[in-house]
Amino acid sequence: MKTKGAGSMIQLYKGEGFWKRPTSYKPGKRLTENAIHQIEYLLDVELPLMYKKLMNEQNGGELTYRYLLFEDGEAAIIPYFQELDAECGVGLSSVFIEQLHLPERQVLLTGTMDTWLSLDYRYTTVPKVVYFSANEDGSWSEEVAAQSFDEFLGKLFLKENDD
Repeated sequence: MKTKGAGSMIQLYKGEGFWKRPTSYKPGKRLTENAIHQIEYLLDVELPLMYKKLMNEQNGGELTYRYLLFEDGEAAIIPYFQELDAECGVGLSSVFIEQLHLPERQVLLTGTMDTWLSLDYRYTTVPKVVYFSANEDGSWSEEVAAQSFDEFLGKLFLKENDD
C-alpha cells in the first residue's frame, strides 16, 4: 500500500544491513548456485546480480530498509522478500500471475493479493522493478519503481524511529 510522503527523518539503503535480523518471516533454505540456475531456468529469466547476491546472504525474509520511495514522493512498504525456491516463494510467480491476472513475464519478489513488487521481464532481459496495486474493478495499476534492481535498492529507506 502506498502512502503520502516519506517523512523527513529517513536513512537510505547504502549497501549494508539489508536483512532484518532476527526476522519473523522465516527465510528459505540456503541457496546454491545450482538452485539459482534451476529457478532461473524455471522462470526463464536471468535474475539481477545484486538480487542473487542478497538472496545468497539470506534466502528471503524481512527487510531492514522496508520503505520504497517513488518519484512522486509517495512511499510503499516492502516488508519482506519471498524465498528463491522452485516450489514456493518466487517459484510460484506463474501461479499467482495466472490466478490474479497479472501481466506475464513477472518475477514476484513480494506481495499480498492487493499489491506486488515484481521484476518485469516483458520488454527486456534486464528487468525493471514494478509495483502493482489492485483496482476495485479487478484490474491492476502499475508503476515503475526503478529502471533496474540496483536503482531500486537506492530507493529503499528506513525511518529513523523504526526498530
